Amino acid sequence: MDPSLLALLDRLAAARSIEAAWSEAVAGFAAIGVAWCHHAYAPPAWSPPGAPARLRLTTLPPSWTAHYEASGFSGTDAARRRCAHAVAPFPVGEEFALALGDRAWARMCAEAAAIAGIGCGLAVPLRPAPGAAQGGFTLLTRLHGAAFAAWRGAHERVAVLAAHAAAQRILELAEDPAAAAAQRRLSPRERECLLWLAAGLRNDRIAERLGIATATVALHLARARRKLGAATREQALAKALSLGLLAP
Repeated sequence: MDPSLLALLDRLAAARSIEAAWSEAVAGFAAIGVAWCHHAYAPPAWSPPGAPARLRLTTLPPSWTAHYEASGFSGTDAARRRCAHAVAPFPVGEEFALALGDRAWARMCAEAAAIAGIGCGLAVPLRPAPGAAQGGFTLLTRLHGAAFAAWRGAHERVAVLAAHAAAQRILELAEDPAAAAAQRRLSPRERECLLWLAAGLRNDRIAERLGIATATVALHLARARRKLGAATREQALAKALSLGLLAP
């Protein structure tokens, strides 16, 4: 793994406040040529008590943010809409908007370049589970054309991983600790199902071992996914293991 990413992960883990985590993230991104960062998160309607509330962190120039609001771009910002539904990262900037035939988005990007020198960038949707997050992490550079293409080739993988890590740490720091612990607490049956899943058993085999219906196993695993904020059984298992919830 990239040494700079490992160093950033260590600094994020050591951060004890949202402000400290954001500062470390901004510094880490600046080291790979990101000029501005914007992180937005809105919780789903089914969020449990104690879950993080709406978050918005940005280093965008005040001149641009004021123009963005005054021009009503929030209603026509295609990057914002796509982050609410997409899973994979995607490029942003005038040239990409024009390639998609989105003139409103292209106009917004052109004005961002003229007013604040903002070039192309990368939008990283944040969706730990289907419908879970409405928002993303946007990383903006001063680059265009071939220069931005070269930046993507050199830094996109690290940038995406760092964005997910920073967003996760910020959300952890925004949670109410007691409520978060309660949310992650697995029932004995949920834990048993995940343990057998870790052993490589399918739902029907887990059901045989536990003496319950296959549908009941599926229900326990679905509840475990919900508590752990995971989109798949594999993600739930990985998160449970990383949190030490399946330790003997």
